[in-house]
Amino acid sequence: MINILFRSHFPFFENQPEWAYLDSAATTLKPDVLVNATQQFYASAGSVHRSQYDLVQSNAYELARDLVAKRFNIEDRRAVIWTSGTTHSINLVANGLMDSIQPDDEIIVSVAEHHANFVPWQQLALRTGAKLIVLPVDKNYQIKEKELKHALSDRTQIVAFNLVSNVTGVRQNAEKLIPLIRQYSKAKILLDIAQAVSSEKVDVQGLDADFYAFSAHKMYGATGVGVLTGKLQSLEKIRPLMFGGKMLQQVNEQHLTLADIPYCFEAGTPNIAGIIGFGEVLQWLEQWDFEALNDHLYSLAKQFHKRLNSYPNLQILRGKEITPIISFNVKGEHHADIGTVLTESKIAIRSGEHCAKPYLNYLQESGTVRVSLAHYNSQQDIEQFFKALDLALELFS
Repeated sequence: MINILFRSHFPFFENQPEWAYLDSAATTLKPDVLVNATQQFYASAGSVHRSQYDLVQSNAYELARDLVAKRFNIEDRRAVIWTSGTTHSINLVANGLMDSIQPDDEIIVSVAEHHANFVPWQQLALRTGAKLIVLPVDKNYQIKEKELKHALSDRTQIVAFNLVSNVTGVRQNAEKLIPLIRQYSKAKILLDIAQAVSSEKVDVQGLDADFYAFSAHKMYGATGVGVLTGKLQSLEKIRPLMFGGKMLQQVNEQHLTLADIPYCFEAGTPNIAGIIGFGEVLQWLEQWDFEALNDHLYSLAKQFHKRLNSYPNLQILRGKEITPIISFNVKGEHHADIGTVLTESKIAIRSGEHCAKPYLNYLQESGTVRVSLAHYNSQQDIEQFFKALDLALELFS
């Protein structure tokens, strides 16, 4: 089967065969192509775009930019900006637009956001005097369209929401929400696609947001590597967040001339090994039948949901669609206690607030147990999880 071959490329399963890794929403495991590319870079010398002798690394670095543009249907490679992750990308936009936000302006976010797509907008509102509007979600965890339409006005400057929730796994209908925003305001739209990139080839031009942010480590890449992308005309309106080397054309005591996009946003020495490694991962992913990998992934997710539903004392946070991210609680038990027992049984899962305190408060939950699947997961992982869950429930009965 395709997932067995895919799984064989991840050293984790050979190095720690006793573990069932079910925490891919936090970070995906790393394939051997990434490990090898990283080792190869650190075994060589040089940086990128600094000297003639580092031309090989510089070419590989820029190739990775091209591969991101191809993967996400980005019209212009210049719109691919390297950052340290989703958090950095969103902060870059929030801080970069600060000069254009006035006290009477409004910023809209959904309640279902990760802190990375909530706190920067909260802080931007506090620093500029703008109003932060937080949209509720319905019983299926979807942004309420009527509430969004009502909130939009000529004062709306920014609308930010996630494509896929890191808590519930629910995908927002961005194909419908973005045209609605365009119809009723001139706001800039930022889409957090961090949880979507591993199981969806996000079409940047098709969705038509202004900005998109994600992290490489959510799709088999290295930590410390992220991407900010979007429309060039929107990116051109952002002031750089960081200043320093390699992001300028001219500088003297009184004046600075910025380099062109994307380099004006890439001050300092980047995570070169991680970026080159991510390029290798993207090339490697193109060798696989993505649809077949997703068929396997969603088949496992469907089975997982069905088996969880057979437990009468479990509450699952799910919308209408089956997703690879599954959050649940055991009635009468604390999520951390369930998580502890599962960890002792060699199940790698996440319990807690998932960096989404406003969302958990809205849902009236102190936290959840979260299982998140990826293309490398197997039937054996599922069986190991449910054996551990039965043990946990028995201990707490």
